[in-house]
Amino acid sequence: MKNAKRKIIGGAVISVCALCAAAAGSKIDNKIEDSVTVSALPAEETPVIVLDAGHGAST
Repeated sequence: MKNAKRKIIGGAVISVCALCAAAAGSKIDNKIEDSVTVSALPAEETPVIVLDAGHGAST
């Protein structure tokens, strides 16, 4: 019984820490003006990612 109680308390502590980390990241993201939002929710504007292999000469 002691081991089960330890697992439950440990899981709760880890969950609270993860929640606090997510909240802190969100708070920091709101303070930075040029940041790109990365979330599961759809953004207003979709960022464009350009992949360039660097082969050939581009002018």
